[in-house]
Amino acid sequence: MVGVSIYFAYKFGTVNERMTVLNSQDSLQSVQVESFDHALHDLELKFIGRGKHIQEFQRSVEKLDSKLDDTKQELTTKIDDVNFSVEELKSYTNAELTSLKTDLQETSDKLSTVRRETNNEILDLKQILRRLNRSLKNIEDQVENLEETKMDKPQEEE
Repeated sequence: MVGVSIYFAYKFGTVNERMTVLNSQDSLQSVQVESFDHALHDLELKFIGRGKHIQEFQRSVEKLDSKLDDTKQELTTKIDDVNFSVEELKSYTNAELTSLKTDLQETSDKLSTVRRETNNEILDLKQILRRLNRSLKNIEDQVENLEETKMDKPQEEE
């Protein structure tokens, strides 16, 4: 029995040493697990914070997209209005140019008519002037003849 007790005490001592080693390793492991849990908790907090920032960023991006869509719609409307105004101006300008061409043609035709009439009147006036010159010449000739005749008559009376 003494042998068994010594054997039992020896085994109990080795088991106790082993338990002490295991307890120290367990406490070391517990510290490491707690450290890991603490680091994991910190990372989770960081990820939650980053997640909030990402969500805020996503909301900002959505707002910007909405603003861009509104601005795009406004610009499209304004561009359409400007295009419509340009088309109206083009149509009005073309109508005015057509009217101007018509007026110019009418004026040109009237000017040609006036020019022809004026040329005809000038020709008529030249013809009248020639007649008047002839008539004047005839009258001058007659006056000259009369004067000669009158001059001749007083000589006869003498």
